[in-house]
Amino acid sequence: MRGLLSTGLCCVAALVAAQHPLINEVVPGGGGAGDWLEVYNPTARTIDLLGYTFVTLGRAHRVEVPLPVASHGYQVLWCDRRTEKGPEHLDLKLPREGGSLLLIDRDRSTVRDVFSWSALPTGVSLGRLRDGQQDWGYFTDPTPGASNSASPGARLLLPAPVPVVKEDSVTCAIPEGAWLCRTFDGRIPGPDLPRFIGMTSPDTSCVLTLRAFGPDALPSPPVSITFPRKGTGPFIGLRVDPDSLFDPQRGILVAGEKANYARTGRDWQRSAQVEWHDRDTIRREEVRLSVSGSGTRGQPKKNFKLYGEEETMLRADATPHAFLRAVFLEAVARGGAALDVQPSTPLPLYLNGGYAGLYRAMPAKNGEWLSGFSGAESIDLIDGPGARALQGDNDQHARLLGMLERGAPLDSLAQLMEVNSLLDLACFDLYSGRADHDLNTRCWRPKVQGGRWRWILFDMDLWAPPDEGTVARMCSATAPESPYLPWLLAHEELGPRLLARLSAWLAGSLATDRAATLTDSLYDAHAPQMREDHERWKESMGIPSPEASIALLRDHIHRRPALLLAQLADHTDTKLRKVTLRVVPEGGGEIAVEQLPLTDGERSFTALAGTRLQFSAHPAPGYIFFGWEGASATGTTISVDPADVKSLRAVFRQVGSSE
Repeated sequence: MRGLLSTGLCCVAALVAAQHPLINEVVPGGGGAGDWLEVYNPTARTIDLLGYTFVTLGRAHRVEVPLPVASHGYQVLWCDRRTEKGPEHLDLKLPREGGSLLLIDRDRSTVRDVFSWSALPTGVSLGRLRDGQQDWGYFTDPTPGASNSASPGARLLLPAPVPVVKEDSVTCAIPEGAWLCRTFDGRIPGPDLPRFIGMTSPDTSCVLTLRAFGPDALPSPPVSITFPRKGTGPFIGLRVDPDSLFDPQRGILVAGEKANYARTGRDWQRSAQVEWHDRDTIRREEVRLSVSGSGTRGQPKKNFKLYGEEETMLRADATPHAFLRAVFLEAVARGGAALDVQPSTPLPLYLNGGYAGLYRAMPAKNGEWLSGFSGAESIDLIDGPGARALQGDNDQHARLLGMLERGAPLDSLAQLMEVNSLLDLACFDLYSGRADHDLNTRCWRPKVQGGRWRWILFDMDLWAPPDEGTVARMCSATAPESPYLPWLLAHEELGPRLLARLSAWLAGSLATDRAATLTDSLYDAHAPQMREDHERWKESMGIPSPEASIALLRDHIHRRPALLLAQLADHTDTKLRKVTLRVVPEGGGEIAVEQLPLTDGERSFTALAGTRLQFSAHPAPGYIFFGWEGASATGTTISVDPADVKSLRAVFRQVGSSE
């Protein structure tokens, strides 16, 4: 694809009778094929690139080994920084957003060729309209290693349209000497489709796609803008050619005997444009779209994955009650859990202008996300019951499991894993009674000396009934299954730690009153979107209503803590005891249990006798900790057996108080 010189394309020293190699074609940020450049030899003799230097973005690569180019021949050089793959691979990258490239002679000073470019669409190359000649242009069909005349080029690159939305209308300036064509169904406009006359006011939800055309010009990139239902707040808009979705042979949403939704791999990713509509802004991105996840592939409402600047999951939450359970446990985990949780944003999704339901947008749980927030350059990432290494290897993971199985000392295990991360996974699996706990497991560690394993919380949708015997079920597994409950409970040190950590969660964030308050607030925030989603999918999926979901979750919250503690008491042959904690004066500080916040006033809860709990006192601003009443232990952090202490008070004093 070739374009206007005003876009930043510049060529120097491209002489017809040049007696040196020339840059003939370039793909900066060229999508799936990678960055590359093509060198052309315009002479009647072979030229060796040995000693020539390529420079871009202040980075230089000098060819250090013979690399001959035959007379009137071509040499493709890959700008992938993979020099170990051979002399055709340069330690350079060519940015699609703009840059320049120089070819410097063996004398290290004479510039033999140079050109610059501005931002380019993916897959578009810059090249000489005729090999070795002065005139440059744009190609939509790059020709690496072949004559540029084999691909039609154009001198102009039309800029992408810039639609402006005001109230219920959209306007768009039309480039001089060009015209805009439009569609309303997600298809990319062609030059013969109806023209956009400058303004339109859609009266139903749709996606408007605009594209500019002109003489001796390559069409502009298409730009889409989604118009949702009236009254919609922030939302996601996806524009995909309908054939990519429903074509009988290649559509990723085809149903019936020719269903393609279970296909995976790059061949089953489709080009799309995503719009992220906030209240006042729109962010657009070109992405590849695929159907994702195993549980929803066979459902009418499917998960999607977007491959763009970052991998993003659009989670459908298509199983019964999944949405409310997911946002509830995500909120609880963010209150102090040592687990890694993908942040999710519930948003309506519009696919080619049609409402597709309520989705949660979240980063993919991959190495890029983990490296991003941890700062680790390299990681080991392990997935599933087979401990498959998605990144790195599973050697250290296998070592950890071996040590857990044989009951290695806690200090040795703590060198390999963040103990509370695994314990919190077990706590959440026990609380929910997650039916697929053994399948949905993923852990990772920074691949450095002393890097420790952490677990990721995800797919917490398949809960067991509140009275299900989860402890017995998980402990009866014949093969090692995450969260390795039999090993944890049998361990001399980890067993009490797990029971104490679970008691702390059930006393705080997962206590009936607090969990109910959180659930009600989440339901109030999302109920309108949940009802709209239910209306969209109830006929084709038979999903329960939002009212049924909140009722079931409230029942679980009310009944599960006592039933779960009773199961653990029976399994460990211990008694349950009630403990009351009080802050004196109220608000003078806070008591934490097992490092989780508990109360700044008064709180009673049930715990297992014989399982020591760690309480710590944290003064509020303007207060100091004075001491504990009800236990002989001293210090801001103490360890207490519920069998010995029924009531415990943390006493604080105001700074400067004479009492």
